[in-house]
Amino acid sequence: MFGWGVRGDADTPPRFTDAAVESGAHAADHGGFPVVVHGFAPATAGDLATLAGLARKHPSVPLVISQLGGSNGLTAIELARETPNLYLELSTAGVVFAVRLAIDEVPDRTLFGSDAPYGDPFLARATVERVTRPGTVRDRVLGGTLAELLGL
Repeated sequence: MFGWGVRGDADTPPRFTDAAVESGAHAADHGGFPVVVHGFAPATAGDLATLAGLARKHPSVPLVISQLGGSNGLTAIELARETPNLYLELSTAGVVFAVRLAIDEVPDRTLFGSDAPYGDPFLARATVERVTRPGTVRDRVLGGTLAELLGL
């Protein structure tokens, strides 16, 4: 997977500017290979909106916002609802409600993640299992959607 973003120095947080993220659009040249972006701080709600705009500009490229957008999880979910090629990865989601809402709102574009070694894969999986019933949706979140994105 490709990643988009700009690294800041110690005093300047990273920003997702058009110039920085446009390079990720080359994923379209690789059969729509997924592009993963860091979604947690210092990414802001405005950064997520910029990324959603870029996703809309390149509809053949699946764009994955990691960590459920950090403290901007509700914004990330709303943007994913409105943007067909925007996916949400669940690692470091701090609130079980946010995981449930993401899966309820965009079940076919929500991906399991644990942020290991910083997060606990067992607890992350248990959270997904807690907010879903056994079956198709759970199976997609826990790996089916990612397998589909990667052509496996």
